[in-house]
Amino acid sequence: MSDGGLDDYLSAWREADPLRTYAWLFLGPAERVRYGACAALVHEWWKAVREVREPQVAMAKLGWWREELQHAAEGESRHPLTQSLFADARVRAVPLPCWTAVVDAALLLVGAPPSADFAAQRRAAAPLAAATAELEARVWFGPSAEVARAQAVSALGYLIADLRALLAEVGQGRSPLPMNLLARHGLTIEALASASPARRAALRDYAQLLHDSLAEAAGMPGALTLFRAIALPRDLRNLGRAAKAEDPLAALRAPAPGFGAWLKSWRAARTWRAGPHSEAKA
Repeated sequence: MSDGGLDDYLSAWREADPLRTYAWLFLGPAERVRYGACAALVHEWWKAVREVREPQVAMAKLGWWREELQHAAEGESRHPLTQSLFADARVRAVPLPCWTAVVDAALLLVGAPPSADFAAQRRAAAPLAAATAELEARVWFGPSAEVARAQAVSALGYLIADLRALLAEVGQGRSPLPMNLLARHGLTIEALASASPARRAALRDYAQLLHDSLAEAAGMPGALTLFRAIALPRDLRNLGRAAKAEDPLAALRAPAPGFGAWLKSWRAARTWRAGPHSEAKA
């Protein structure tokens, strides 16, 4: 397939979050392919879970991806993302089970029932977060990287993404909020589709839970990919504001200020470059 196919996937992935465009500025051409294509590939698997309405279709998509990873490992890639990734010797050195574990964990989430409480939400997200963190660590930092922090940030990142996509989630018959929080505020999943004082109060409570957990994860030791390191302060800031805002959803979705976002991205990139992973500078 042509490089244009890869460019289309990378562009779509960047456009989904403006901060990724800032991160792009601090990566060399080979790094953009290696790290960007890896992130875009994981995002494709997440989309299969979250954007495909029919569970059978989602499972079929993920099953195709699992087969594609096997083909890629054997030098027979068919998709622009895997073609570009597995042309990289460092990517080929990552064991195949590290890739397929992410797909297998995503399959566990297809058609999963709503979580009773916040702890159950985190447990449900944990297998995918753990597999994703392990894969990202291998691609970015090598096999010896500490992944506990990345696992926690990744799991919470999935919950935050669901909350930002509130209306789409409700349209799929899912609630980003745990069931006990809906019950506390007298809400149903369907009621989340409409703005109301009860919805605003529930969103503020949930934003506070996410903020406190993300702040705890941020203080853990361990490396983060540049993409996650740049998103982390934005998410903390927006969650903190959403926990107090009249319109929590708007506060959560607020874009990062231009120059401030660039400066934080530069600092995150400088920290990443200075980290104990000289291979990532290649």
